[in-house]
Amino acid sequence: MKTNFRRIASLFVVSSLFFSCSNDTNLDNNSQELNYVTQEKIELAKYVANALKTNNGAELLSNSKFQNLNEILLSEILTDLKMNNNEEFFSSEIKKEGILECFVYNQEKMNATTLKDLQILFAPVDDNTKTLEGIDINGNIVFVDASQPSNKPILFIDQHGKYEFQKNMNSLNEELKKRGFDTQMTTANISGKATAVDFNKIDSIKLSDVQEPWFKGNPEIYAIVFNFDQNFNEPSVPPLRVLQMPYIKKKNVLYTPEQPFVFWNEHTRNAATMIIMEEDSGFDYAGVINIVVQAIGTGVTLGTGDAVWTPFVVNTVTAVLDEIKGSWSTDSDDEIDQYYIIRKQNVTQLKSGASNNAAITYSFETL
Repeated sequence: MKTNFRRIASLFVVSSLFFSCSNDTNLDNNSQELNYVTQEKIELAKYVANALKTNNGAELLSNSKFQNLNEILLSEILTDLKMNNNEEFFSSEIKKEGILECFVYNQEKMNATTLKDLQILFAPVDDNTKTLEGIDINGNIVFVDASQPSNKPILFIDQHGKYEFQKNMNSLNEELKKRGFDTQMTTANISGKATAVDFNKIDSIKLSDVQEPWFKGNPEIYAIVFNFDQNFNEPSVPPLRVLQMPYIKKKNVLYTPEQPFVFWNEHTRNAATMIIMEEDSGFDYAGVINIVVQAIGTGVTLGTGDAVWTPFVVNTVTAVLDEIKGSWSTDSDDEIDQYYIIRKQNVTQLKSGASNNAAITYSFETL
């Protein structure tokens, strides 16, 4: 009986150890070295950890504003913690990498009274990073396995998130204006008379994959919408728009934005093309414009008809995506899906893109 008891006890201990190890994503510090996180960033993280410990940070991070991986500016967090004299921790080297923002992972595991399990990690640029780097709440450097979601509450410091994305989109729109792409989306005025605006709007959209790993937080989705216009005389100014889709947060969720995305008054062809992307790197969007413009410029000599049109559009989109996924950065933007031909029509059943990742319904309207 004693022997059986010992066997059972031994099995229990071994299984407990295995269960504990399988759920702990921390790696052995002795065999690791900091790779993408600098010592300056470690000091910044220690400053944040101390601010959280001394100013009721557990209650702050449990706040509803951090729900659903919502991104908050790091400066706003420090202001909430009454830590205002912090410029020494924001070096020019850190600032030039991007806007500092934060999100809380596993917020439901946050204890509003204690921070003992909290880790402060830096979100890497590279989606394929194998090891995450940062500190625990006591300032000790930690390394976390990136291949599986952690079971601990984590405050991620990110410099390639929502706010950096918005800054990049603003820069892109400024570049579009410089190139003459700043056609107004409102009712046009011709010879003093208002004219109607024809447009397609996205009524619903669902993505089966948002191409964003667990340690990157919410995705930053955008779409490039363009048209191969047969009559424009200036190839450097074809119909082209870049649209943000900030409402998309998760895969397999149906969103109903009613977002205008094709403005037919800008086109002479009754077909447009849309590429849906997920932004990662904040690379040279002026370069993206150059690629699309160059590709669109070759479309002016083509005739009409899907037999000629479809292969050309497919080849052009492929060339654009190849360039976007090129060597501009270590983490170029991810392709979500493509809609090669969008027409003036109502599509009431979810229509899949060419890669079967996106599904949308859209409708044609006139204002």
